[in-house]
Amino acid sequence: MSLANSLKKHSLAIGTGAMILIIMGTVVEGGSLLQKLLFVIGALILGFVAYLDKQKMLLTLEIIVIIGAILAFCSFLPPFSRYVVLGGAGIIGVVYLIRIKFSKEDVWWPIGGAGLLFLAVGLATDAVSSPILFNSLLGIGGILIAIYSAIGFFYLRVKIAIIWLILNLIFVINPLIIVFSRIV
Repeated sequence: MSLANSLKKHSLAIGTGAMILIIMGTVVEGGSLLQKLLFVIGALILGFVAYLDKQKMLLTLEIIVIIGAILAFCSFLPPFSRYVVLGGAGIIGVVYLIRIKFSKEDVWWPIGGAGLLFLAVGLATDAVSSPILFNSLLGIGGILIAIYSAIGFFYLRVKIAIIWLILNLIFVINPLIIVFSRIV
């Protein structure tokens, strides 16, 4: 068995390990080097898993998350540049999926594509100066990605989609609590 086939055969286990790294990143000190490294490494591994499994939408999503995780190391960048980089990457990702006529392969991808765009802009938003906007964008994006992942897992039988479903269900809790606590 080739290495590629072996890795693909174990992609769910590899992705679960990456998911654990990302979840660990949420419980360590916010903004710490360890947190940033856990997010970058976890996202890179999830991107690799999506690539192995030929999941174009999930790979496109992970590219955005990887860029966002790398930008966390670049606190010296002006906020507008984060919007340009992440928003631009999100738009390029969606345009790519449209250009390759991905809807013929996956009619549900616009749900994930919308979630990807919300997450891209959310990751670019400063959580300290705009907490409602930041958390609203991440919450809506996470819900859309969770819906897309649920369809992928339960309806389309994409095994690795369960990883994105679980991660996004976990990741929408805090943003939604923050948004609703500020509104009420």
